[in-house]
Amino acid sequence: MSADRRDFRLRQLPPFQFVSYLFLRSVLMVIDMFPYSMAPRIGRFLGRTLRHLDRKHVRIAAKNLEKSRGVVQPDEIPAFIDRVYEHLGLGFVEMLMTPRLMQRHEVSRYVTLDGFEPVSRFLKEGRGVIVAIGHLGNWELIGLAVTMAGYPLNSLARPMENPWVDRYLNRFRTQTGQRIIPKYHALGSMIRVLQRGEMLVIQIDQDARHAGVYVDFFGRPAATHRSAATLALKYGSPVFVADVHREGERHRVILSEAILPETFKGLPDPVQALTQAYTAKFEEFVRAHPEQWFWVHDRWKTAERQARKPESVGLGR
Repeated sequence: MSADRRDFRLRQLPPFQFVSYLFLRSVLMVIDMFPYSMAPRIGRFLGRTLRHLDRKHVRIAAKNLEKSRGVVQPDEIPAFIDRVYEHLGLGFVEMLMTPRLMQRHEVSRYVTLDGFEPVSRFLKEGRGVIVAIGHLGNWELIGLAVTMAGYPLNSLARPMENPWVDRYLNRFRTQTGQRIIPKYHALGSMIRVLQRGEMLVIQIDQDARHAGVYVDFFGRPAATHRSAATLALKYGSPVFVADVHREGERHRVILSEAILPETFKGLPDPVQALTQAYTAKFEEFVRAHPEQWFWVHDRWKTAERQARKPESVGLGR
């Protein structure tokens, strides 16, 4: 039995899951003893510690960076990965400290929303919109800020394996009115969101495996979820891409101009073309803040495996 197989089974055992949840709550109690101004110092310490323990994902990040054009020079990759982990640690600590900000009504002090005026116009017309987002910046904090600004936000999310952690995270996500749509069997819920004329948030930067459509991302094919493009084309929903990033102690959310689905309907493969359009825009945002993206995710693994097959002469759509 492989080590990965043993680890997978261990993570699914209820006693192990409950102990993991208790550990998370213990970490929260300790972090809650410190002021929010200490978040950068604590987060970067946690990130540096995790970077030395998490060898598997360090290797994945290094591979991703070596193969992605124009991000970082090869000899600078180790130091770059250090900064990626510091960002991840800081985001984790900020998330744990966010309930305190909410109690003090201070979230708006740390978050700025830009480019939401077109969204407001579409929503007033009763036209649902899709916001394509990725693991860039502090994506968890942003959902709270957007709903606090009065936008009806519905986010597609994959349930976590650990049910206790999943319930805790969803309580955190929904306390300002954000609605979470579990990823599995979510199509009906997503359609109803758009028919109600609300905002639907869909993550677009995860490997979609064999259910995805192949588009160019950082100069190479990546299997990408097609749901945002399919729904936009069917229901006429404009797509906005979110640039979420940290600037010092503040966080900014800048929405792109609307990508209108009707401009793609006459193309040979409108789903692939629209998916490529918002993926290219998201890549542009990642390149502007590369250390704040989730490089530890094996984003290109399905395309890489497909390319290694002897019978493969290219990646289909």
